[in-house]
Amino acid sequence: MLTEAGCRERQRRLLELMRGQRWDAFLAADYRTAYYFTGSLSPTETPVVFLLSRDSGSILVTSAKTAAAADRVVFLETYAIDRVLTHPWSDAARLLKEELASARGLSLRRVAAPLGTLPVLVKDALDCVARNLEWSDATAGVLALRRCKSNDEVDEIRAALRYCAVAYRAARPVIEPGRTELDVFSAMHAAVAREAGTTISFPGDFACGTRAIRGGGPPTDRVIQPADLYILDLFPAPALYFGDTCRTFSATPPTDLQLRAWGLVREALRLAEGMVKPGVRTREVYSAVKQFLDSHAITEDSFWHHLGHGIGHDGHEAPRIIPGSEEVFQIGDVIALEPGIYTEALGGGIRLEDNYVVRENGLDRLFDFPMELYPVWN
Repeated sequence: MLTEAGCRERQRRLLELMRGQRWDAFLAADYRTAYYFTGSLSPTETPVVFLLSRDSGSILVTSAKTAAAADRVVFLETYAIDRVLTHPWSDAARLLKEELASARGLSLRRVAAPLGTLPVLVKDALDCVARNLEWSDATAGVLALRRCKSNDEVDEIRAALRYCAVAYRAARPVIEPGRTELDVFSAMHAAVAREAGTTISFPGDFACGTRAIRGGGPPTDRVIQPADLYILDLFPAPALYFGDTCRTFSATPPTDLQLRAWGLVREALRLAEGMVKPGVRTREVYSAVKQFLDSHAITEDSFWHHLGHGIGHDGHEAPRIIPGSEEVFQIGDVIALEPGIYTEALGGGIRLEDNYVVRENGLDRLFDFPMELYPVWN
């Protein structure tokens, strides 16, 4: 989980943004933003409201009973047997309004919020407490803050990546002719649950063989064939922060063509790793990798997707490593790099993906796991 120290530091950075924009308060009503600033993770289906004021500190309205980096925590009841609860957002807005009405030294005129995710009921609560408010959209500001990951955020991503490693080790012995995609998925899911001590969401791409040439998706009852390649692109997020890695395994000892293609993908990944530095345009890295892969006939110009993207609260964040982006890499970005080749001749595709933090002089790798097509593990 996120630490109190990390949350307080992010609130400090938010206050700097607020002073620069002359915002008196920042308001958010989505569980991701509330977790980012307070470390309190609310259930996705229940309301949560976070307010940070330049004058009177922070308020968190939540149903979570965990510790929170907030000056005042107001508990929101979402389950009861002595009364019917049917309008939780109305209750959350009322509690916020009551807390603001009793706050001392609170001065509100200019308020910022991610307006695209702010319920009208919550906005109205502030409008009732302070008349003639000036509202600003804080979406761009919040996204800019989130790009530079704090140490506790990186630790959460590392925790998610641990499940990727567990899943790959469980999958490899099951990837053989005659088994199905569902067999492989079941082995991975069971191993991850044992590692976590509970069930966690386990999204990813689980398509095998030629089914993976133009995509991925959930597992099916497709039977693994000899010489199939199996792309396993996993992106778990047990506490909102995503890891996102990919390994490709061959169902039987790889052919010479498959080994040559695997070598090219690995070389493309190393090329990208060497180019990423603060200030470098993402499209330049994409262009270099695309040109390298397309220069080899066996790839059949089949690298059709992005080269990578930022990860964090969302599976795809800035920076996007695509030809249509003007973004540049920044210190503190956490990114995924994922070149690939996909052809009928290969019996599917080969994609390799790792995660990194962008540092002043280059990349810090977050995931250390073998990339071989046909590893044999004890």
